[in-house]
Amino acid sequence: MNDEPSPVAVARPPGIIRAACIVLLIAGFGSGMLTAPGIMDPAGARCTLAKRWLDDANTDKKAWNNVDTGGRKTKDLTCAEAIGLTGRIRLHEKGTGTAKIPGDGAVWLQATLTVIVGLGQALSGSMVLRRLSRKARTAAIAFSVPGIVLGPLGPVSLGVFVFVAYAFALTPASKELWPRAPRPPRPSR
Repeated sequence: MNDEPSPVAVARPPGIIRAACIVLLIAGFGSGMLTAPGIMDPAGARCTLAKRWLDDANTDKKAWNNVDTGGRKTKDLTCAEAIGLTGRIRLHEKGTGTAKIPGDGAVWLQATLTVIVGLGQALSGSMVLRRLSRKARTAAIAFSVPGIVLGPLGPVSLGVFVFVAYAFALTPASKELWPRAPRPPRPSR
């Protein structure tokens, strides 16, 4: 397999291929920008996460997981107080499990991996758009898979993967741009 451009002479990629590349560019740079603060300041990201979890627990309709903040609003708590109070958020009504905020290292690692995957999505999308090579197409599909798990875009990442996989692997335009190599005949028995 070589990394030469598509054998089909195409002046401009088909619309569905261009759309998938643009979606990859937007999703990749968007997820990278959303998680970059976690790399620069993991303690701050951890604090924000703790306050968000406390807010979510106290504003949902479940009274059993509320946490007493001493009459103060969550935004008025210090980071140490917010992180400490998240250990009181009950996960199940009848269970004893409580929420645990990940450490600074875990926050930094997930943010770093997410930025790498986001850059991979964006770069592979732009490479498909420029070169229309099979390797770039495969990389684009491959980088959209971990975006489902790591992506800060939530369910949107699943939609990005489904659309990219459809556009790059199943559409008639993709089959014309990247035809399957003919298989050698099977030996007769």
